[in-house]
Amino acid sequence: MKCYGSLALTVSSPPQTFAEPLTLNEVKKYLELPERSPVDDGEDATIEGFIIGAREQAELLQNRDLVEKQYDLRLDYFPCEIQLRTPLASVDLITYKNSDGDTITLVEGTDYIVDTARGLVMPVYNGYWPSATLWPSSAVLVRFTAGYSTTDMFWSDSGQRILVGMKELINHWYTERLPFEMGNIAAQEYPFTVTMLLSAGAVPRQF
Repeated sequence: MKCYGSLALTVSSPPQTFAEPLTLNEVKKYLELPERSPVDDGEDATIEGFIIGAREQAELLQNRDLVEKQYDLRLDYFPCEIQLRTPLASVDLITYKNSDGDTITLVEGTDYIVDTARGLVMPVYNGYWPSATLWPSSAVLVRFTAGYSTTDMFWSDSGQRILVGMKELINHWYTERLPFEMGNIAAQEYPFTVTMLLSAGAVPRQF
């Protein structure tokens, strides 16, 4: 029996913002742009959009989150173990709704354990998920945070190749005017060097 569900970024107010692994200044330096006086706000906004787009393309090729994001995973019931996105930073909340419409919150260490290395959540040893009759649809909510922070060792180690690939992609977008469409790698076949750098160390596809 398939466990139907949905995965989406947690809706928050204000909306989530992400700390990009590349700064505007280091990208402008990589592009060898002269200092503008006054600052060209339009140019800066374009480059900032390129930074977001390059990171999103890298995430598609990496099959993982490169910046910290909070997600809501909703399931119809509890599977034996719950696979989350990696790198998993934390499981922030697990609740379920019973057939009466009551929402019950589970406690980490008492009701479930988290394996951050593998991105898994499962019942405690010799324990079980709640046996209550669940609400018919999206009864289980797992709220979790996945991705790297800008201070993670990943960015000073293997992540350097991805950063170089992002800079090269931005350079092609900026100087050669490659078609740019955030979140869509089908818009243009990227140069081989860019693709290899951005896909280095990719993990198996998850969601």
